[in-house]
Amino acid sequence: MAEQNMQSLDAAVEETIELAHLAIEQTRAEITRSQALSQAEIDLAQAIEQIAEEHGVPADG
Repeated sequence: MAEQNMQSLDAAVEETIELAHLAIEQTRAEITRSQALSQAEIDLAQAIEQIAEEHGVPADG
């Protein structure tokens, strides 16, 4: 009985570790997407500012 409980516990620990690794991978992917979106936002703001300057319009309004 104790051996069976130990095997069940080992399986539960392994599953928990796998789920933790999956959560870490997903979090890293979300961070990468967030960084890419932030860079795209910066690039867009710079492009808008450049276009506004080319047309003699203040970028603020």
